Amino acid sequence: LRYLQKELELLAPHLGGKQHCVQLHLGGGSPTFLNDEELAALMAMLQRHFTFAPDAEIAIEIDPRTVRPGMLEKLAALGFNRTSLGVQDFDLAVQQAINRVQPVAMVEQTVQAARAAGFGSVNFDLIYGLPKQSVASFTQTLDEVIRMAPERIALYNYAHLPSRFKAQRRIADHILPTAE
Repeated sequence: LRYLQKELELLAPHLGGKQHCVQLHLGGGSPTFLNDEELAALMAMLQRHFTFAPDAEIAIEIDPRTVRPGMLEKLAALGFNRTSLGVQDFDLAVQQAINRVQPVAMVEQTVQAARAAGFGSVNFDLIYGLPKQSVASFTQTLDEVIRMAPERIALYNYAHLPSRFKAQRRIADHILPTAE
């Protein structure tokens, strides 16, 4: 956060005053690893340097497994109004294969809590081509997604890059579905 503040101070004179901001997304690895005080400091820092439109979309990526009581209310109080959840797949065998077990009930509870806290938009990140995934299992995941009715869905194909991502080294190639 200190380095980001320095960067903003270096850039501010070149931006010609507070820039108008209509969209902010904090993502890429669950920014909720920052504690409450750090997130508050980050948002205050950004508000000092940018003017957020009254209808700005201010989004944050959340890992449903890390949601603590009161967390979503605190995020909403900081101005966040959209959340993105890394769902990937609801099939337990798939979740175990990718080492990301998060039951449907956990995700549903997070969605309900986000909406109760005032988040106007919920996004699900889904991934196809995961280990042990099949057309039938992904169809069941989609049925659950439809039932929970997120406002947005981002659908990605799985990129198996074990040389780049340490967590993927535990995934055996033979359990990956074929491209078809």
